[in-house]
Amino acid sequence: MTMWLVVIAAGIATFTIRFVFIALFGKIEVPPALERGLRYIAPAVLAALTVPTLVAPGGQFDPWNVFVPAAIIGGIAAWATKSIGAAIVIGLPAVWLLQWLV
Repeated sequence: MTMWLVVIAAGIATFTIRFVFIALFGKIEVPPALERGLRYIAPAVLAALTVPTLVAPGGQFDPWNVFVPAAIIGGIAAWATKSIGAAIVIGLPAVWLLQWLV
């Protein structure tokens, strides 16, 4: 029972914290410098989540793992086409091909 109370309390707390900022963002004037800075939050969080897994799969640093060149190939595809779909369609087969070759 206490586990469910903790889960529900954490869910309510998380929702409240996020909802307050969403509700206030339309009602208060945000300084332009802060608004420009907020644009970088999503890419920074995505990088913080993916880079450790990319360069240290399994918790061990390995600069020669197959994910690094596949990520570079996928990144080039995303940059050239400005499409996340292209990065997935080109990067994922690159991972499979490199895993098959190694």
